[in-house]
Amino acid sequence: MSLEYFEGPAGCGKTYQLIKALETSLAVRPLREGEAVLGLTYMHGSRRRMHNQLAKVPCLRGRFLACTLDSLARRVICRWRTLARDIEPKLDLGVSADFTIVSHVAALVTAKGIVSSWLRLRYPIVVVDELQDCKGDHLCLIQTVESRCHVIAAADEFQDLQQTGPSAAVEWLHSGVGKKNILSGNRRTKDTTLLQAADRLRASQDCGDILQGALMSALNANVAAGHVARTICWKKPKDAVILTPTGQDKSPFVRDVVARLTSKPIKPKGITKDVGPFHVIWESNVKEDKTVLLKNIGCSAQGIGLAELRRLCLHDKGALGDVFQWAEKKWRIKGQVQFSDGELTTTVERVLQSRRAFLPTACLGSIRAMTINQAKNREFEGVIILWPFAVGGDLESQRRRLYNALTRAQKWAIVIVQDAPDKTSRLATSPFSKPLKSSS
Repeated sequence: MSLEYFEGPAGCGKTYQLIKALETSLAVRPLREGEAVLGLTYMHGSRRRMHNQLAKVPCLRGRFLACTLDSLARRVICRWRTLARDIEPKLDLGVSADFTIVSHVAALVTAKGIVSSWLRLRYPIVVVDELQDCKGDHLCLIQTVESRCHVIAAADEFQDLQQTGPSAAVEWLHSGVGKKNILSGNRRTKDTTLLQAADRLRASQDCGDILQGALMSALNANVAAGHVARTICWKKPKDAVILTPTGQDKSPFVRDVVARLTSKPIKPKGITKDVGPFHVIWESNVKEDKTVLLKNIGCSAQGIGLAELRRLCLHDKGALGDVFQWAEKKWRIKGQVQFSDGELTTTVERVLQSRRAFLPTACLGSIRAMTINQAKNREFEGVIILWPFAVGGDLESQRRRLYNALTRAQKWAIVIVQDAPDKTSRLATSPFSKPLKSSS
């Protein structure tokens, strides 16, 4: 029906403007009975922020749904199963879902008139953040929604971390007749160093000479942990995060730094007393957590009984406890006492997705850790970036990831680069190119 969108760099207020545009639309055309606003994002972190922002809109009074595109795709298929199976007869949502297939089928189902009409009647206004991340079937889904609903979107091509070059979603925005709003500036921080470094990276330039003392080298994990401990001791942040281009599983350096921070006290250079150990919490990864949880349950090919699940899970207040509650509900309703491996695998994945989507992530006195992708559209008082050898991607991709990491910071950020003693320091190479002091 209609489209309005906002473009601009990180911190320019795209999400804020999305909500203001939504409030304006609701003032002109209030929601009717049975209607709600639909908020869509690509990542769960962005979805959390979207939920919090929509919850603050007075006239909505809770009449909204904030979800990821994958979640919307699954909802559509679950509601229109018959249409979905006409397209993909082998589609089975009873087993661990392949979201590539789910998204493809959902895009085709949504294009059908009866489904798109239902979307229009239920969600007349759709708010989409981080649109640049939408590709393929996700983008087709958004385009179908836009043909029937009023869509308010935000995008920034430079924050597309999946690829470099033109974004199909941004090109679609530019090719239409939607109302275009260009934003500028960075309202997230007033720190000159952060602002100038971000501008350099967006201009495809290096930023080492801007970062100066905030950019440091580490020949091993102990040195890197010392840099982190000293920064935490000096800054005393209420909200700090460790960001890295890759997770612990793909970088021994990142894994060893976190292990050193959490294992025992550290006496950093320039600090007269020991500090730490620190409580570092890694943001959940559903795939990894599912493997660990299923291993803890120890389900065999024959499945597992209710009594054994009770023994393993009854007193657990986390995901295991949620799994047992599901099993107990099955027993109360159906009298089921034996659960197959497939049932448990599906349930564990749904439990983990639900906990990741709705439980709070912040923990007082702790340092959060996550990948740069997981941190998109979020903000923190202080950011510690670990830049290991295992970065990968071309130079443009590295600049985009470094940009996204630095622009999460409200007050300060440091970058710790893994180095090798027998090679030229990586600080002197792109995307940093920091002027190094002569050894003479």
